[in-house]
Amino acid sequence: MNGNGGHRSKFGSLIAVLYVGHTSCKCLIYATRNAEVLTCHESSLEPLSPQAGWVEFEPLALWATARVCLETAVQNLIILDINPHDIVAVGVCNQRETTVLWDRTTGEPLCNAIGWCDTRTSSVVGSILQRVRGKKHYLKSVCGLTVSNCFSAVKIRWMMEHVDGVQQAMDEGRAAFGTLDSWIIWMLTGGVEAGIHVTDVTNASRTMLMNLERRVWDERLCRFFRIPSNILPEIRSCSEVYGYINEGPLSGTPIASCLGDQQAALLGQMCLGAGQANCTIDEGMFVLFNTAREIIDSDHGLLSTVAFQLGPRADPHYALEGAIAHAGSSIGWLKRTLALDPVASDAMNSSASALFPDGPANTQLMASFCSAVSSPVPPYGETKTLAGGGGGQRGGVIFVPAFSGYYTPYWRYKARGMMFGITLQTTPQQILAAAHEAICHQVREVLESLAKDCPTWPRLAKLTVGGDLSEQRALVQLLSDLNGVLVERPQTSTPACLGAMLAAGLATEILSIDQFRQNCVPPIDLFSTAFNSSQRDMKFRRWKMAVDRCLNFDSVSDSDPVKLIGDGRDPDSYVRCSIPGSVFIVSSFVLIVAAQLMKQHGFA
Repeated sequence: MNGNGGHRSKFGSLIAVLYVGHTSCKCLIYATRNAEVLTCHESSLEPLSPQAGWVEFEPLALWATARVCLETAVQNLIILDINPHDIVAVGVCNQRETTVLWDRTTGEPLCNAIGWCDTRTSSVVGSILQRVRGKKHYLKSVCGLTVSNCFSAVKIRWMMEHVDGVQQAMDEGRAAFGTLDSWIIWMLTGGVEAGIHVTDVTNASRTMLMNLERRVWDERLCRFFRIPSNILPEIRSCSEVYGYINEGPLSGTPIASCLGDQQAALLGQMCLGAGQANCTIDEGMFVLFNTAREIIDSDHGLLSTVAFQLGPRADPHYALEGAIAHAGSSIGWLKRTLALDPVASDAMNSSASALFPDGPANTQLMASFCSAVSSPVPPYGETKTLAGGGGGQRGGVIFVPAFSGYYTPYWRYKARGMMFGITLQTTPQQILAAAHEAICHQVREVLESLAKDCPTWPRLAKLTVGGDLSEQRALVQLLSDLNGVLVERPQTSTPACLGAMLAAGLATEILSIDQFRQNCVPPIDLFSTAFNSSQRDMKFRRWKMAVDRCLNFDSVSDSDPVKLIGDGRDPDSYVRCSIPGSVFIVSSFVLIVAAQLMKQHGFA
């Protein structure tokens, strides 16, 4: 193990956190005394999309990028004249559900990793739902999850059915499965020669193969998906030493924490108590509500998951989760598709006032409620039509980004995205503003489901936000306005990495919860709503009407007898088709009159 005689630099003990996300990989090195980021190296990741709806990664390229990030961050320390031996532990944090299969005897991937938002598994999901007669919550009482494209078990099943060599490798006992944390830890600890095949409870709880209550692989679930249990990693807590880095500048350093990114953000934002909630807004968006030691089985579209387990002997904490597939990714798609100027994204800083255009006085009121210390918002009056959609409040654009189905609360994998309210006067900026509104409305759907699932719990008093998009001040203000809730934004762009740092510090006894709360929690910005419930509800009702149309996108089959005017038939045929109905009405009236006359004649 690394050591330097017990002497540390002026920054004291350091912890490195390796984060493997959806579009980037980064390594941050923290000073544990105050959570200061001493250095960071980040590299972009390029998801592959060989077919429509497919999102995949090359596992070896992911590993190479992660290794470069880790080694470059260490080199940056040396440049800063800080001894790398001061790094006492490494934590791992990752996007969840992305599925890797590799040959444990050669270290070669059996195929590309399938990303969490990939939709190629729709056929697998469809066949499963057919087996269980459409009961999408069939397995929820065991694993906490709804049958959906995004979870690892259906991805493994797809690989077994469609990728040559996968089934054979499983039959011969050579195959190993893991989410990105398992793959990275296996490679860090030596790979083929000495690699440790583990995962943590937060990542395991996203596979549909773990028993949520007992936190072990469930043989019944493995049999249901026909997946051999010998390919699965060992499940461990989020905060313990799993093994040691095998080579490189940090050789011998313990890997002491592992968490899925959303749960790590919950931990990093100190949502440790029951009833606290955080919302991470990145490519996707996820709302986690801490339910402490209680597993709540949602009846309103939320998922039950492990929040964290801070040590092998510690009690696990659970959470209810709302999953939203597209947030930042929908905005990125609009910019690429509509060729929006990058400056247009800043228009969101002035779009909030257009939602309820009441003039400068209302703008000043909203600004007075926001204590954020970011740069001033541009004058609202200059972009008053941004979110109005050309028709004022009632004629705005509505955008539902169901690109890969609709997750919480409906879990409809065949739903598709739609846009409503387009006119000749609609501008790209108005559509972009509608995408920001969509983020906020989807959060409201999650919060309403939470209220229904936890009717005896206190009303949610505040929502803590993080993630890349949370750095947009006006988006966070809009989130507060359209949800009627106090929003708290810690001044850190990487709450997930902060959570992984805390877990590693606990495992190595460098940190305690109280020390972290006292010295490492960043300052916060507060955002309060400036609008009343009737204004929020009006926009939300219009949003729900649009969502209903998206959910029923696949309800019309090719065989349905839909007749359209102007489809080649004689236009008068529609008039003639109405004649039998007219005859029926008239004849029925005549029969009623005749019956009355006969009745009167009989009495006479």
